Amino acid sequence: MDKQNLFHSSQHGFRKGRSCLSQLLAHHDFVLRLLAEGQNVNTVYLDFAKAFDKVDFNIVLSKMKKIGIHGKILDFIKAFLANRT
Repeated sequence: MDKQNLFHSSQHGFRKGRSCLSQLLAHHDFVLRLLAEGQNVNTVYLDFAKAFDKVDFNIVLSKMKKIGIHGKILDFIKAFLANRT
């Protein structure tokens, strides 16, 4: 994939010389650049480590609906969580 230049430039995972840290630094720089330009920035960080062992997905989805999360983002999360063990 690297040799054929098939990765997007923002892809950090599973690439030589890139890591979670390099991704966070790139994102941090991006957010600071947007803020310096006077733009608004919203960021959501999700950490699913061990979440599948501890959480009832139906409860999570129900709570997300109650707080107003809906549409494409809720559909994405539902699809992500479907049939996970």
